[in-house]
Amino acid sequence: MTHQTPPYHLNSSALRLVAGILILALLTSATGCAAPGRQVIAIGSYDMTEVDHFLSSAAPAARGMALVVVKDGKVIEGAGYDKFGPGTVVDIGSASRWLAAAAMMTLVDQGTLALGDPVSKYLPEFTGEKAGITIRQLWSYDSGLPATDASIDDRTLTLEECVRRIAAGPLPSLPGTAVSDGSVSIQVGARVCEVISGMTWQEFFRVRITEPLGMDSTSFNLMGFNRNPDVAGGARSTAEDYARFLTMLMQGGVWSGKHVLSAEAVAQIEQDQAPASTIAVTPYTAVASLLPSTSRARPGLGMWREETDPGTGTLLIASCPGTYGFTPWIDHKLNLAGVLSMKYDLAKAAYDIMRVRQLVPQAIAAGLRFKDVPATSWAFAAVTDLSARGLVTGYEDGKFHPDNAVTRAEYAKLVCSALGVEPDTVTSDPFKDVTVTHWAAGYVAAAVGKGWLTGYPGGLFKPEEPVSMAQALVVVTRSQRWNDRATLPYADVQPGYWAHAFIEACFTRGIIKKPDPGIESGGKLSPEGHCTRAQACVLLSRLLALKP
Repeated sequence: MTHQTPPYHLNSSALRLVAGILILALLTSATGCAAPGRQVIAIGSYDMTEVDHFLSSAAPAARGMALVVVKDGKVIEGAGYDKFGPGTVVDIGSASRWLAAAAMMTLVDQGTLALGDPVSKYLPEFTGEKAGITIRQLWSYDSGLPATDASIDDRTLTLEECVRRIAAGPLPSLPGTAVSDGSVSIQVGARVCEVISGMTWQEFFRVRITEPLGMDSTSFNLMGFNRNPDVAGGARSTAEDYARFLTMLMQGGVWSGKHVLSAEAVAQIEQDQAPASTIAVTPYTAVASLLPSTSRARPGLGMWREETDPGTGTLLIASCPGTYGFTPWIDHKLNLAGVLSMKYDLAKAAYDIMRVRQLVPQAIAAGLRFKDVPATSWAFAAVTDLSARGLVTGYEDGKFHPDNAVTRAEYAKLVCSALGVEPDTVTSDPFKDVTVTHWAAGYVAAAVGKGWLTGYPGGLFKPEEPVSMAQALVVVTRSQRWNDRATLPYADVQPGYWAHAFIEACFTRGIIKKPDPGIESGGKLSPEGHCTRAQACVLLSRLLALKP
């Protein structure tokens, strides 16, 4: 139940992010190194105390760390420790590949490249068994090319010259037989992008990825040498910038209302691209004992399908760890992305990475914390329950304002969301005062269509009018089609009252009780009184507890 006036608002995290970025700009030098001390760009209402304590103790050994966490498209945590900040520029190692693959997929989106194309279509120097290597195999590490090649580190070469040397080199295994993590095939894939686009890799990457996403601190221009960039491991970025990239992926390729990638391209990146190939080497091989979920990792395009549902194969966690410990990941179960930034060593940092990735979901699972809903509050459990389910959020001041009235439009959205009912697609005004452009039009239409809510004479819905306790209980009863009867203990709900039967059903099912602090007082329910945000949470939390 989000405050919806205006319909889209900044929560406390977002406001702090705006202010924090301005502060961070003052604290950051031209090279991107944040000032010493803990740097904060955003802290949401989730309790990240354990995460903060752990990173504060772990950061000195790594000479600094930073963490940015995005939940439901909003930054809920962004902090730096020791000499790091969320805007500190670092070498991100193999995390470069996720970025590079996304850039490549923009060519697939525009129809100038297909994943099934042979590399020889664009690079005729690949002959013999190498000629049949597909674009897909280049980006899923089963091209058969070696993992490394000295030419990638030769800054006197151009990318074109580097790839010509690779084409003349060995092919250790047949294409499409074994997945072996390495940089050579990505280098070749980047050269294909140069040929198709007519741009250098750096220019292509800037136009397709960093400019649309506003990733101003991200590039492949390592130390000013850019003729032969190490595409698989040579990008530099920040936790802030990379979090933007991950957010775009979680939003189906959209950033700030514009498509950077199509939803289909994002889905392709995350698919298992080499299902028939055996796994030889992954970036997790050396740390699998500390990160057990990675033992079954399989390749997408430039990234790794770290954890999947064993029954359906649905991707649960995607990641792409860097050699220096820079670790981006997406947790689809929680609609969350995280970026842990450092310049250390992946093997040495494995425990720290594992612990952070344990603590963050624990904080999310515990739900939102609001200043004005303490653990002693009668509504604490219900508000925490609905916040953990993603059904309610707070206001810009970090508070929940539990005593505020719930409007009819807000209640329509809350009940539909709680019961898994999608908003209707509306092409005409549901009511005179609920037009197709109203933020809740789809939810109002859905709730009315199911008979849960009704309008008023004259074609009105009165969306901003507070919903009464009686109306709130009627909606609950109608949504479940209850017809239970009971003797009500409330002095102000007598037989003949218009909502008496509906309230009877809710009392029988335990949605309301006696005594029921916060809901009734002194034996009175006050059915015509406004239903507050806290009361609505309690009613819906109890309803959801009845669901199997």
